[in-house]
Amino acid sequence: MIVATDPFRGAASNYARHFKPYPEDLFRSLVRVCGLTNSSRAVDLGAGTGQIAIPLARSVADVLFVDPSDEMVQEGNRIAEAAGVKNINFLVSRSEDLDEPISTFEIATIAGSFHWMNRETVLAKLGKMIKPGGCVAIIEPVVDHSEPGEWKSALMTDLVEFWGGIWPGRPTQRIPHREVLRESDFSDITELRHNFEYHWNIEDLLGWVHGTSLGALASLGDRRDEFSTRVRRLLLSYSPSGFFVERGHVSTMLGYRLSDAMIGREKDQFQPENELKS
Repeated sequence: MIVATDPFRGAASNYARHFKPYPEDLFRSLVRVCGLTNSSRAVDLGAGTGQIAIPLARSVADVLFVDPSDEMVQEGNRIAEAAGVKNINFLVSRSEDLDEPISTFEIATIAGSFHWMNRETVLAKLGKMIKPGGCVAIIEPVVDHSEPGEWKSALMTDLVEFWGGIWPGRPTQRIPHREVLRESDFSDITELRHNFEYHWNIEDLLGWVHGTSLGALASLGDRRDEFSTRVRRLLLSYSPSGFFVERGHVSTMLGYRLSDAMIGREKDQFQPENELKS
C-alpha cells in the first residue's frame, strides 16, 4: 500500500488535542438519516485522529479508519484504545489506493479532508464499496463569524502568507464538492446543517495551528520560534486578553448511492428518443 508524502508530519498530537469535536447531534443525524444500525459498517476517509470514526463506532458494527499519515493513524488508535472503542480497524493508506470488496459498507464519511483528495477517483472507488442505498457524507466545518473582530479569517490569511502565498501540500480544487458529487454514483444529494460555537484561548489556538499542515512542526523546522511569535502577535492584536470565539455550522452533504437499476433508468431518461426505440 502506498503511503502519501505527509504534509502533516509532526502534527498528530496537536491535531488530537486541539481540534474541536464535532457536534453530538451530527452523529445522531447520520444514524437516523442514513438508516444506520448496530449491524452497519462504515469507512472514514482522511480520518485524522478519529474525530468522526471514534464517535460513529459507538453506533455501528465496525469502522474502517483510513488516513495517509501513519502518525495520525497511530494517534487515532491510541485514543480509541483509551476510550475503550474496539470495533475500529486502522489502515494507513491514501483513499485513492483503497481496494476493498464490493458492497462492503453502508456509509463513507469524509470530514474536512475531501479537498486533499482526487475526488473523482475516490468517489469511483466508493461507488463499488458502498452498498446500494448507502451514502457518502462530505462533512465540512464552516466559520460564519469570529470574535473579537474577524480574527479567524485574518489568521488563515496570515498563515498562508507565511508560506509565500501557498497552502503546503494542498491541491487546488476549483470545482465545488457538490458538483463533483453530482457527477458520481452518489448524485441523490441532501444537506444537513449543525451549528457550533467554539471558545478558544491563545494556547489552544496555537496548538490547533500546529495540528494543521500550515503549522506542522516537522515542516517548520528551524522557523518554529519565528512562526509561533508571529501567530501570537497577530492573535493578541485582536484580543489582548487571549480569548476568542468562533461561530458557524457543520455542513454535511449526503450523497446516496442509487441501485444499479435506478442508475440505469436515470441514464435512459437522458438518452435521445430515437436511441430508446432502437
